[in-house]
Amino acid sequence: MVGRNLRKKDTPHELMVLEWVRTTGLGANAQEDFPPYVVDIYIPDMKLGIEVDGPLHFSRKDKKRDQELQDRYGVDIWRLPLKILKMSYKEEFTNQLMEKVEEQSNA
Repeated sequence: MVGRNLRKKDTPHELMVLEWVRTTGLGANAQEDFPPYVVDIYIPDMKLGIEVDGPLHFSRKDKKRDQELQDRYGVDIWRLPLKILKMSYKEEFTNQLMEKVEEQSNA
């Protein structure tokens, strides 16, 4: 599988966000393969991928990638800039995640 070759080591911030997701009661996987891509965190029940964007992300390339993940796999991508990920952000993150869960359940 192509995606397996793209795997990288989880960053501390990705692991932190993964733990935040799991504290909401949602199941999530780290480093989920969607060939030719790997998504940082994936919530299967929501078909939601979460990408922790460091300083080397390029919005045009990311938009193309996100669209391809949506078109090919039906996966929505939620991008979190690394610079906002602090422990104080946890409550805001979990609130926004639960809003997404509610939106999906009402759709």
